[in-house]
Amino acid sequence: MEQIPDAENSAVTEPTLALTGLGKTSTRRRTVLRGVAFSSLTLGATALSWSPLAGQRAARAENGPNGLKGWDRNDCKDAYPSGYAEEKDTGGAYRNEPGACFGGDFMGSMYCASGWHRKGTVRDAPIITTYTPISSACGSSSTKNAWKWKVGNKVWRCSDGNTRVSGGGSSRTYLTICRAPV
Repeated sequence: MEQIPDAENSAVTEPTLALTGLGKTSTRRRTVLRGVAFSSLTLGATALSWSPLAGQRAARAENGPNGLKGWDRNDCKDAYPSGYAEEKDTGGAYRNEPGACFGGDFMGSMYCASGWHRKGTVRDAPIITTYTPISSACGSSSTKNAWKWKVGNKVWRCSDGNTRVSGGGSSRTYLTICRAPV
């Protein structure tokens, strides 16, 4: 205790000259600490982004561009607990890929817009084609528009819709499925 000087009896001290080289606008201790904290946060965020877990997202419900909901999981067990027999696309960009979707009259990427079943009308006289996304029970009591299915290392979204083709005084409606990579 005798080695610690008494504050009341100690000599007057001078301010340190450690930061005098910084000029008139001397950096305050808080600014330096703020810079150290910001650098630490940046380094920590960068290290986390290198983690193999950073690319994996938790399963969550998705909404399509028209507000229709999709299934939450990648294995579709919430819709088909025992799975289903995947069918190959009838056309489009993924026709030569292994089957992923199931149950449509026609399936393929040509029924997609932004990864979901397209919506709208195309007039190519004398044919008028109308695309309408739909929600259905899809093997359960909950109605949703799309489901995800993993085939090999790829995850696909299969989004349901109706495609109505009209021309020459008649029309026909088909169940169509948009297949898009997730």
